[in-house]
Amino acid sequence: MINPANNIMSFLAALQQNNNKPWFDQNRNWYKAAQADFNQLVTDMIEILSDTEPKFAGLTAKECNYRIFRDLRFSPDKTPYKTHFSANIAPGGKNSPKCGFYIQLEPHNLSMCGGGLWIEDKNILKAVRDELCIVPEDLLEIIEAKEFKRCFGELWDYQKLKKVPTGYDSNFAHAELLKYKHFIVTNTITDEQVSSPDLYNHIANAYRILQPMCRLLDDIIEDEVCG
Repeated sequence: MINPANNIMSFLAALQQNNNKPWFDQNRNWYKAAQADFNQLVTDMIEILSDTEPKFAGLTAKECNYRIFRDLRFSPDKTPYKTHFSANIAPGGKNSPKCGFYIQLEPHNLSMCGGGLWIEDKNILKAVRDELCIVPEDLLEIIEAKEFKRCFGELWDYQKLKKVPTGYDSNFAHAELLKYKHFIVTNTITDEQVSSPDLYNHIANAYRILQPMCRLLDDIIEDEVCG
C-alpha cells in the first residue's frame, strides 16, 4: 500500500503556522485533499486490522475519524483547528464504549498510535476494578511483558487517582491498578517513521501487541456494555 502521509503532514505543518479561519478558508481544497489522504490511511488500516480483529470489519473511516474543528466553548485556547488528524478504530465507531485503537498524525514527532479502554461509565469502571481484584495476573502478564513495555511503556496515568478508590482494600497487592480511570497506552511515531514505507507495518505491529489487552478488557466489560 502507498503511504499517503506526506501531503497530510505538509498540510498540518502549514496549519500549525496559520491556525486561523481566513488561512483555512483559502486552503480548504488542500485541507480536503489531506483529509482524503487520512481517510485512505484509516480505511487501509481498518482492512489490515480486521484480519486479526473481526469486530473492525465493515467500519468506515467516517465512523472512526475525529473532526479537525476544535470545541472552543470552554477552552481558553481559541485557535479554531486541531493541528492533527486522528481516528479511533473501535467496534461501532469512535464513540464506542469498548476498546479502540487510536491513530494520530501530527508534525514535530507528535504522531502516535495506541489505545485501549477509555472509560466514561462508572459501572464499566467498577466492573474492571472488581475483576482486577480477583484476577490481576491476567492484565499484569500482558502489560509487564517486555515487548509490550518496549512498545508502549506504562499505562497512561491521565486522571489516575492518588489513593485507592473507596470500597477497595488499600492493602491489596496490586492496588495501584485500581487507581486508573482509563486503561490506555500510546506509542510515539516520529516524523521519519510517518513518512516511511513501513508506516503501516509499524501501526499494525503496535496493534498486534495491544490486542491481548483490548480483548481482555472487552471480555470483562461485555455484560455491562451489552446488558
